[in-house]
Amino acid sequence: MMNRGAREAVTRSLPRREDGWRSLRTGSIGLRRAVSIGAAFASVVGAILCANPTSAGASSPADQGVTAKTISVGLPYVNFAALKSLGVTIDDGSFPDAYNAVIADINAHGGVNGRKLVFHAVEMNPSVPADAASSCAQLTEDDHVFVSISPVFPDCYQQTHDTPVIAGSLPGQLSASAAPDFALIPPDANFDPLQLAAFKKTGVFKGKKVAIFYGADSDAPEVKVVQDDLKKLGVDVVLTAEDSVQATDPVASDQEVQSIAQRFQNSGVNVVVGVGGSGSTTWPRAQLDNQSTYKPTYIATSESSLISYVASTKGANPYLKYVLAASSAPSFYQQWKDPAIQKCVSTVHKAYPSDKITPPVNPTKPGAGNTTDTTYASVVEACQYLALFDDIAAKAGKNLTVASFTKAGYALKNAKIPGIGTVSFGPGQAYALGPVTIYKYDPTSETLVPASNSGTK
Repeated sequence: MMNRGAREAVTRSLPRREDGWRSLRTGSIGLRRAVSIGAAFASVVGAILCANPTSAGASSPADQGVTAKTISVGLPYVNFAALKSLGVTIDDGSFPDAYNAVIADINAHGGVNGRKLVFHAVEMNPSVPADAASSCAQLTEDDHVFVSISPVFPDCYQQTHDTPVIAGSLPGQLSASAAPDFALIPPDANFDPLQLAAFKKTGVFKGKKVAIFYGADSDAPEVKVVQDDLKKLGVDVVLTAEDSVQATDPVASDQEVQSIAQRFQNSGVNVVVGVGGSGSTTWPRAQLDNQSTYKPTYIATSESSLISYVASTKGANPYLKYVLAASSAPSFYQQWKDPAIQKCVSTVHKAYPSDKITPPVNPTKPGAGNTTDTTYASVVEACQYLALFDDIAAKAGKNLTVASFTKAGYALKNAKIPGIGTVSFGPGQAYALGPVTIYKYDPTSETLVPASNSGTK
């Protein structure tokens, strides 16, 4: 796929929009574990993103993968072992085992509307661009799945094969008629109104002069959203500036940010909102490179991008002390405590007793940001994404088709997702909106931790 763990490996390791690649819309929950993968893998994935592989083929039937007794579900997952030569040492556990165990438990309890789930998994090596296309073709054309869970490139499923998706990662430009991609995390621009309102509620903007910063043209549409949101909130935005220098020239970029920072400081700006992946990472990097004496509060609108940067610094950037971010999901450490998650853990452990499942590290523990053992991730993902699929498919009823699944997903209200809580979707809204958790950098653990005023509605 990239399943959740693999997708997070990409999203947390790349500077995303700052490097001119497509925005990574994360369908995963709370990108909390930030592990830097390294330049080799970043280059490989960068090439894949530019290639944007799709699979040739005709649209699938509306009820493909659905019989009177079964529903076929597909999981394209990353082969991490194949990436070790590139310096990737992530261990997210066994995704096939986790999904197999949770699906077996669903089937043992009657399946979905009396239908048993049939599981199809295909391994994908993200360092081989053709793998993304071939994995899509295998699941849709050979295995005839009804849904693809957490694919890296969901547009192949949605657009080419009219196959619904749960938690895709890198959507392309899709037509209005494309199959839906239901996610538990909203796209950045849709989350901005919520997180900015939450920051205002905590008093971050009170009595302050605010500026907006970003570092790539691709983030300009989100900048407009943020400008409008802040205006509605009555926040005094005095300047907006872009570091237009190519990210491949960090020296020139640092000089541009230094000039922008000087303008901000001269205008009395004491809160800067960094928009998108570029804004969330360029500013703290340049501030460190420039050894700036200007230290305004900095709000990064892309928490997942900031996590990627935080991981790469390994605690070496004192300017992170002034940075805030927000997420629409609790940390993995918080999610792990949910009895529903623990039930899934027990289910997987019972089915595969030799599989290693290490609990998430308390984010306040010294050095927590440096852990590479994230074997809990496969279990959490299987538990959450299958619960979401189960809820939507059950609501769709006996006549399960792409149309009925789509209608049911948009109409889904108050669904209980393990580790997350109650979520709802809405007409044309294929993503959940939940409480806002505000995060700050903790120098002891060298990662982001929930702020004391976190959990704002």
